[in-house]
Amino acid sequence: MKNLKNKLLISMPNMVDPYFAKSVIFIFEDGMDGTTGIIINKPVSEMKIVNSGIKNKIFEDILNESKKIFFGGPINLNEVCVIESILSSEIDFSKKIQLSTDLDLIKKILFNDNSPDGTRLIFGHAGWEKQQLCNEIKRGDWIIQEYDSSIFNVPPQNLWQEMIHTLGLDEFNVIGAGGMS
Repeated sequence: MKNLKNKLLISMPNMVDPYFAKSVIFIFEDGMDGTTGIIINKPVSEMKIVNSGIKNKIFEDILNESKKIFFGGPINLNEVCVIESILSSEIDFSKKIQLSTDLDLIKKILFNDNSPDGTRLIFGHAGWEKQQLCNEIKRGDWIIQEYDSSIFNVPPQNLWQEMIHTLGLDEFNVIGAGGMS
């Protein structure tokens, strides 16, 4: 399988895993040890499975209100990927991703109105062992697409559906080609 760095993984409509169903994942590492990416279309405020375990009411309110906090995947939820200027046309988008556990930086992005538009905090990431992802792709769980910065012009809650529509699919995994009657 060719290198997936700077590619998108789009989950197929039949994906039942609650973390990955209706996901668009940007792959920022792909090597001998496996593949790492971040889900880019799931604001935490819309994810019941993440919010359900939160006991701190203030933190829960911040998660529910902020449009800047995203769920990146189930691994290392205490680590944040900071993406700034996401509308950049830079070819190697993976260079725009900074991993951080710096609480001061996180607070600054959340509470400072001067943080750049489009700045996202993406908590956690997704990861696969090399053969694991290869097998999932062969099984038909994922479609690989080229990265295009225009995906950040689409509201996150609509991104997955728009991506599969461009592939001729719909959310029920029905091929979108029609015939004459």
